[in-house]
Amino acid sequence: MNEKRYISVHTLNKYIRSKFDQDISLHNVYIKGEISNYRPHPSGHLYFTLKDDHSRVSAVMFASLAQKLAFKLENGMQVFIRARVSVYEITGEYQLYVQSIEQDGLGKLYLEFENLKKRLANEGLFDAKYKKPIPHFPRSIALLSAKSGDAVHDFIQIAHSRFPHVRIILFPIPVQGKNAYLKIIETLQAVDRIGFDLIVITRGGGSIENLWNFNEEALARTIFQCQTPIISAVGHEMDFTICDFVSDLRCPTPTAAAVSATPDQQKLKDHLHELEEQLVYRMKQYLQIKKQVLYRLENSYFLTTPEALYSQEILRLTHIKDQLSYQFKVFNIKTYQQLSQHQKRLKEQLDQNIQKQNYKIKQLIIQLDALSPLKVMQRGYTLVQKDQQLIKSYQDLKTGDLIDIQFYDGIKKAEIK
Repeated sequence: MNEKRYISVHTLNKYIRSKFDQDISLHNVYIKGEISNYRPHPSGHLYFTLKDDHSRVSAVMFASLAQKLAFKLENGMQVFIRARVSVYEITGEYQLYVQSIEQDGLGKLYLEFENLKKRLANEGLFDAKYKKPIPHFPRSIALLSAKSGDAVHDFIQIAHSRFPHVRIILFPIPVQGKNAYLKIIETLQAVDRIGFDLIVITRGGGSIENLWNFNEEALARTIFQCQTPIISAVGHEMDFTICDFVSDLRCPTPTAAAVSATPDQQKLKDHLHELEEQLVYRMKQYLQIKKQVLYRLENSYFLTTPEALYSQEILRLTHIKDQLSYQFKVFNIKTYQQLSQHQKRLKEQLDQNIQKQNYKIKQLIIQLDALSPLKVMQRGYTLVQKDQQLIKSYQDLKTGDLIDIQFYDGIKKAEIK
């Protein structure tokens, strides 16, 4: 019987590493890919992940080689790498031990992406104040994506499973290729005018080159000007595009977009059932409280003896009436007395005024009588008039004038000789 021999994990990893190191084809491997998860270490070592559309692998470049780089590594940068493939014994993972890195022309795309992102952000196209709210219960959704593919299938399946009542209409668009963004803009503008509750733009993941149409400035400005809320689900979770930043909501995957775009019908039903139970419970409590109040009112003193409600008021009104009657009598007596006194004083004042006026009249009569021409004429004086005009001077008369001579007791006519 063969005895089983157990080895340690370290021994296993060391053995696998030796196999990698013995394979000459793994000593110099030339690989093309995109930098992601870039993590420079304070020691100078560079850690990152090299990926393409389908796979990824860990990589490290030691400080002695990293300091010879003529450019700075950044996430999203496309590079050509020469590396040795080996196993890191501690974790048992194989990784690239990078010897040299050359920048691919696509690295310029990443710089363009960052520059455009910064410029649009400064203009305010990404500001939260411009983000339109995503409707909670959309009746219709316009889906802009490739005519077929996993992204479309996943979105429609998840959305209908969550909320079967929503109407989803697919508007096919080219998701990559030269000037594909022009067709995307044309479709987006047409869909925005139709009046959907929500627009979802989606496609699967890819390299920065494949996703570049969604980084075009013209598309970003079109999205910003749309009146319909827009969800962007372009690429995979680690992929970001300008379309994501300018849209009203960014979702990492088509599935996540479907979840954000539609309510969960089952959860709504469960929530509605909970609300119904709470409503029934609270209504029962409310009715019970009102029944208790009604019972207390039915047996209250005032309802069983309703005259008690107004008996006190009758007494109060009677008392007020008596007070008013008394005050009215007192007022009448006082008023009569005051009027009598005022009448007496008024009569006394009138009598005094009449006596004063009579005395003044008598004095005026005496004065007028003293000044009367008749009094003067009784002492022998006469008045001479010509044509009813009083003659004051002999020069006013000439021979032959007829005159009237008025005595105190009559008038005589005369002629001047």
